Amino acid sequence: MINAPGPCVLFATPGMLSGGFSLEVFKQWAPCEQNLIALPGYCLAETVGHKLMRAKLPARIDVDKSTQIDVRCQIHQLSFSPHTDSKGIMDLIRFLSPKNVILVHGEKPKMASLKERIESDLRIPCYYPANNESQRIESTQYIKAEASKSFLQSSLSPNFKFLKTISRADTGFILNERAESCVQACDDRVAEGAVIMQKDQHPKIVHQNELMDILEAENHKVQVAYCCPVCVPNEPKNVALSPGEDMHPVLDKCSLLHFLYTKLSNDFQDVTIQNDGDCLQIESLTVSPCPKGKCPHRRHVNPVSTSEAVNFCCTWSMDDEKLAWRVISIMKNLELKTH
Repeated sequence: MINAPGPCVLFATPGMLSGGFSLEVFKQWAPCEQNLIALPGYCLAETVGHKLMRAKLPARIDVDKSTQIDVRCQIHQLSFSPHTDSKGIMDLIRFLSPKNVILVHGEKPKMASLKERIESDLRIPCYYPANNESQRIESTQYIKAEASKSFLQSSLSPNFKFLKTISRADTGFILNERAESCVQACDDRVAEGAVIMQKDQHPKIVHQNELMDILEAENHKVQVAYCCPVCVPNEPKNVALSPGEDMHPVLDKCSLLHFLYTKLSNDFQDVTIQNDGDCLQIESLTVSPCPKGKCPHRRHVNPVSTSEAVNFCCTWSMDDEKLAWRVISIMKNLELKTH
């Protein structure tokens, strides 16, 4: 079709000639003086369309790092945009009469100006959150819903938190020479659940653990793995490593885990660390000595000559990503003692 004889009109995207079908056609049609290319609207810098608008034809245009095209065709720019203007947006909002308006695309100063106009002229709350920023909007509609037993039990379970002990002197009011201390406790009780709405049934709030069974779906979890090195001072050894073994011969598994357990317990007093002899468990994070010579989760290079490394395989779920990397950061700075 592109090389078919006779005149034709072709609409092709993208309009900026940044790639795709339009760029492939441009490469073949640009050298011919009888052709005309119409560029609609705005073209981003460094795109072929932007280069054409700035060039004095005929000219040689760099399509990419290795390709140049002799452009002899005519270039014409149309004033066209697929986006409506502020008047069109105002007319649409006035026609729909929504409870709230969220602006999600555009330059920040212009969105701020449009927000003021929407709120002043139409008396409708308007928001323009930044990328990755959440926006909370209070609902004016209330739904009566039933609740499952599991959800009710979870919401009734207390979640007491004891705040740090403070003294009255810390508050700036010194009542006597001997400051009196007190303990503050709060119940941050939060019920987490999901609202399900099925045909011909009332809405129901269920516990999040019930949701997968109701939907008859499998629960997929993303596990992350990393083989972390911990340095051991280079000392004379009398025991040779077995083929494929990567464990330090002087330190057995129990000693390694006990050492790590002691160190991590001092740094993470706010979480529970379990040591069952084979691995350490911190929330979803599992830390165990890695006996593999070539572990697929090992990213570090070989240890320097002044020390060797004992490797620990660490696996965790995405929910504990920050905790896992805090633990790994501490492990990397540790130095195991061989005696």
